[in-house]
Amino acid sequence: MLAKNFLFIVGLLVSFSAFAGNKEILQQRLDKIEGFSAQFSQKVTTADKQLVQQGEGDIWVMRPYYFNWTMSEPDVTEIISDGKNMWIYTPAVEQVTIMDLNKAVDNRLLLLITDSQSPIWNLYNVTRVGNAFTLTPTDDSSQDFIISVLPTGMIANFTIIDKDGQRSFYDLSHQKLGRVDMQKFQFTPPIGVTIDDQR
Repeated sequence: MLAKNFLFIVGLLVSFSAFAGNKEILQQRLDKIEGFSAQFSQKVTTADKQLVQQGEGDIWVMRPYYFNWTMSEPDVTEIISDGKNMWIYTPAVEQVTIMDLNKAVDNRLLLLITDSQSPIWNLYNVTRVGNAFTLTPTDDSSQDFIISVLPTGMIANFTIIDKDGQRSFYDLSHQKLGRVDMQKFQFTPPIGVTIDDQR
């Protein structure tokens, strides 16, 4: 009797896995990793595949909602979240913008990556080809996303697609999985910079 019950439970789990939607599969994969750090290269192209910009930088992530996105080339920009507040620091113009993370609609991809239970997921339809998941908004958001996530949960790359067809492709390398030092998600505005607090 015990063996039959066990086989029945296994059968249910297999059935659930087989019928899990694309969104659920992506969420399950993202849930496998608590945090990670990586280097990234950026390539921005127009709708007709003309190169607009190339760049590089580093990213640190801890779930949920902690991230540090530092672009080092072609210009330095830091986007840092402590789970509640988000700082956008642009040294070239000596300005820091502070926002409530929940209202940071321009950084939805980072919110989706760092929390599989976020209500923002309800605003997207998800399709899948292999390990590539395409997220298409159902509201008036102007961006689609393509995220390549391996079954292990590791994010290989992602693409941000604007409504005009411009694509920003980010390829991740030198990844380290696991907890990240929480100091990476703290930001103190440098002395003398302009602070634009939009909270």
